[in-house]
Amino acid sequence: MYKTSKEDDIETYIAERRSLSLHEDDFLQATSSASFTKIDDLAAAGINIDEESLDEQEYPDGGMKAWLVVLGSFVAHFLVYGMVYSFGVYNSYYRDLGVGSGYQVAMIGSVGIASIDFLGLISSSVAERFGFRPVIFVGTIVMALGLLLSSFTTSLPLLILTQGIVFGIGASFVYLPAVSLPSQWFLKRRGLATGIAVSGSGFGGLCWSRLDLRITAIICVVGMLPFVPFMKTRIPPRKGKTSYEFLKKAGFYCLFFACFWASFCEFVSVDFLTVFASQRVGLTLSDGATIMSVYNGFNIVGRLAMGFFSDHYLGPLNTMMLCLWLTVVSVFAWLAGTSFVSLAGVAAAIGFFDGGFWALFPVATMEMFGTEGSLVTMLATMYTFVTFANFGSPPLSGFIEERYGWDWMIVYGGCLAVLAAVAGSAARFVHSKVLFTKV
Repeated sequence: MYKTSKEDDIETYIAERRSLSLHEDDFLQATSSASFTKIDDLAAAGINIDEESLDEQEYPDGGMKAWLVVLGSFVAHFLVYGMVYSFGVYNSYYRDLGVGSGYQVAMIGSVGIASIDFLGLISSSVAERFGFRPVIFVGTIVMALGLLLSSFTTSLPLLILTQGIVFGIGASFVYLPAVSLPSQWFLKRRGLATGIAVSGSGFGGLCWSRLDLRITAIICVVGMLPFVPFMKTRIPPRKGKTSYEFLKKAGFYCLFFACFWASFCEFVSVDFLTVFASQRVGLTLSDGATIMSVYNGFNIVGRLAMGFFSDHYLGPLNTMMLCLWLTVVSVFAWLAGTSFVSLAGVAAAIGFFDGGFWALFPVATMEMFGTEGSLVTMLATMYTFVTFANFGSPPLSGFIEERYGWDWMIVYGGCLAVLAAVAGSAARFVHSKVLFTKV
């Protein structure tokens, strides 16, 4: 029998969908039983349900809880990728101290970012099993410990261990859960919410490039821990064996290679703009740090602006594709960088469009596969294999620069950007072959 209240029936239906984590196979199987209210039965009873509005009703798209999740994710990005994006300053500093050669010092940063991604599947599965909040708490402590220990040494192996491996392990347990959360709370404003969250990376880069390692360790603890209680999942974790059905879809691999080559390209500029400014143009370390601040500042603007643009105009996949191709133009423009002003312009352009891509990548993934599994599992799968790009990019870039010169290193970075743009374009057209549509 049906309830007397149509509103109760609708709310029951929505609650049932939510409790089943929005997995369509489970939902269809469950609603086929007599214990659940079916849409057809509701329609037969004269209750009209707009299917397109159901998802909108399930997503808060605002409110205190939702925005606190975004703020917590912002802080996580601020701490984790703020350090990653400011490594160019440490790169130049360690080389001046004689810690090692260009590609040897670059190993510190590459091991750190590789550790974050390599542990992606582990950190995501642990978070889904034991809860996002305790995993983020433990990760924060480990991340801060790595930075603190690295401040007491100038030994290359010890820096690789502390600022690389230990920091990377902790950062992985903070970042992977945090990056997936905003998409659970927003639909219409998902691009903007995710853009705000990931803009923390740029803000962190602005701060970290000017701070002592011990101070950053303290900031990690006092900055992240107060937000841990707010890092809540809205969609309950899927029970049982994790589904990897998305691995059968061509679109997944297009997105993966866009992410892979974009990561390979990204750390060419992140780790070497400052060194280029010093060794090729003859600028001071302070000028180099300012250029990295310009990069990170425009990285923030790009993440926010492209998120807003995606929501209101082109959609996440179109906007992501646009960012990738404009990154190609920006990287090749680096060849014309011969002064502080021109290098600052190049840093601004690369930072803006690169930031836009990383803001939209989780949103584009949700757009393509939102109902086919856990977003954190999909992102973790991609980021785990992107480890090879993150680990290899800085040392390989340093090797090319030392052996063949700066111009060939920049051309190498530009070619990587082209590969990322081609893969991102393929993902967009696999998802929708219609040229002029918001997607």
